[in-house]
Amino acid sequence: MPFTKAAPEDLSKLSDLAYGWGKTVSRRAFGDEGPGLDIDFDSMETLAVEISQSLLKGTIEEMLRSQLKLLGDHQPCPECQRASPLKTKRRTIQVRGGTIEYEEPVCHCPACRRDFFPSTPELAARLAQLLARGLG
Repeated sequence: MPFTKAAPEDLSKLSDLAYGWGKTVSRRAFGDEGPGLDIDFDSMETLAVEISQSLLKGTIEEMLRSQLKLLGDHQPCPECQRASPLKTKRRTIQVRGGTIEYEEPVCHCPACRRDFFPSTPELAARLAQLLARGLG
């Protein structure tokens, strides 16, 4: 799957939501009274970093799972356009702040006997144009 820049239209609402989750994490970790005076700033920051990494991992893994579902069971071969079964291969990807588990989509065309990775229709069309012109 290609990685391109795209952001939700209203990032500030999502940021506000995550900020609120931070308050919830504090209450769950230390109760309604908050951390006692025996908890130093480094401990608080360590907890916040660990939780933010979990949020990062969960967010990215869920978005990738959602994209995988959109691909369906078969994808057209970029060479012959024959419907090829989609399978996944488990990968570990390094992201900012940790690693995630990724079910990478991969296809094999039985007619062309080639493996390929499904991509968006726009990217696939552009690659086909380049290959047709001998620039691929």
